[in-house]
Amino acid sequence: MNQPARKSVSSDAMTISQSTQRPLDTLLDDVTLPSHRLMVQHWLDLHAAAGHRIPRYRALDPLQFPAALPDIWIVEWRDDGRLYFHLVGQNLVDWYGSSPKGKAMEEVYPPNMVPLINALSHNILGKPAIYYQKAFSLTPHWSVAIPMERVAMPMTDEAGRLRWVAGITTFLDGNGRGSGPVASRVAEEFWYPVP
Repeated sequence: MNQPARKSVSSDAMTISQSTQRPLDTLLDDVTLPSHRLMVQHWLDLHAAAGHRIPRYRALDPLQFPAALPDIWIVEWRDDGRLYFHLVGQNLVDWYGSSPKGKAMEEVYPPNMVPLINALSHNILGKPAIYYQKAFSLTPHWSVAIPMERVAMPMTDEAGRLRWVAGITTFLDGNGRGSGPVASRVAEEFWYPVP
């Protein structure tokens, strides 16, 4: 059963117009992009194979979602309490204008975006839940907001601790390439709690 949509977060860095919690078994009905569906299906298969527990990061098999690889990203929540990019696909490297691999969020995003990005990632790991978003990214060098879709999924380390977020972000218009984001306007945000 759907929970009612609600306003979530609003600041100069990010505005979320509606946030809705939905059952996990509706996720594939909602995700529209084929590459996103492949990655989500792989995560769901790993979840089922792990006895309906959050899958381990090392279980990801990129051969199961090759179309997603240019848009994939994986971040790690380290012991210092910060999130670091571990893996970034080529389309995202092109979007940012350089590779954020190995960098903390603070080194990649403007200061006003970091607390919101951290909060979203910590919600994914803390609930745990899968996050699906349709948004518009604002860049410093492009006057039109760029449409995008994103899915982010919780993963565990080898000890079973929720420490990784694996995701895919696809920009539906290439005009912002090389700019990186300065703010986002989220049209729809869906949370799928993982039992």
